[in-house]
Amino acid sequence: MSLNALNQLFAVLKVRANVFHNGQYCGTWSVDTSGSSLMNFHVVTRGKCEIQVEGEIFTLNEGDAIFMPMDASHKIAASIDNGATLNSSPSIPMTQLLKEESTGLVCGHFAHQHPIFNRLLAQLPSVFVVKQKKSGLASRILKLILEESNHSGLSPNYLLDRLSDSLLYVLFRDNVDFGTGVFAAMNHPKLSKSFDLIHNNTDQRLSVEQLAKQAGMSRSAFSSLFKELVDLSPAEYLTQWRMTQAYRWLADEGISTYEAALRCGYESDASFSKAFKRIIGSGPGEVRQISKK
Repeated sequence: MSLNALNQLFAVLKVRANVFHNGQYCGTWSVDTSGSSLMNFHVVTRGKCEIQVEGEIFTLNEGDAIFMPMDASHKIAASIDNGATLNSSPSIPMTQLLKEESTGLVCGHFAHQHPIFNRLLAQLPSVFVVKQKKSGLASRILKLILEESNHSGLSPNYLLDRLSDSLLYVLFRDNVDFGTGVFAAMNHPKLSKSFDLIHNNTDQRLSVEQLAKQAGMSRSAFSSLFKELVDLSPAEYLTQWRMTQAYRWLADEGISTYEAALRCGYESDASFSKAFKRIIGSGPGEVRQISKK
């Protein structure tokens, strides 16, 4: 397993957690936070609850977390069979008096705009639970989330977001199958050299021949192996990677479309814009507005 591959991807993708709920539920209640089309998660910060996902019921205790990479529909309640109407019960801030039988929940999702990230999510289980009582870095991060949640109200909390980011990184590190997909290709003794060329030379007009030569392979053998592992052609991956980079420049720096095109090795902003919208789903101008918010 190469953590360098994981570090490269996380540095560029800049997936960010958005904790949209931190509070306690009392009495008869049930919630479902799916529908965002984003990877969502819940951390039990007090008491216990049950969650039903894809017909399976999990019991979560204080300090446990559950992740649904593909935004599966679910139901969380003190008891699944309590008959409560979904999302009808308000929560109480953790900063108020804690109720004896309450369940504390931190709920959030991971925002992103990158097709490559969806490929990574596909390499994770559809649902997985992290138990706080187990040893390891994930458990230590969960302890910090519990501590911070008890001192925070319903308003956004930067630290909870960033702790959730760290937890996601650890989950990828510990659960992604590095023997298949993009990570396997990045770790391949020959293909890894081509990935380094792609990732470190975004502004160059790289050809498949150049990438194959970097790997020490013929063009046909290189393209076949690349497609087998990544499920994309070298040219398709190169375009996706560059558009992912461009998204960050446009959203974070607010650079012009022409400047983004040059940084991605395009001579025409029109051809760049067409490729960008095809990959990202939005035009460069729409993404640039993010930097102004």
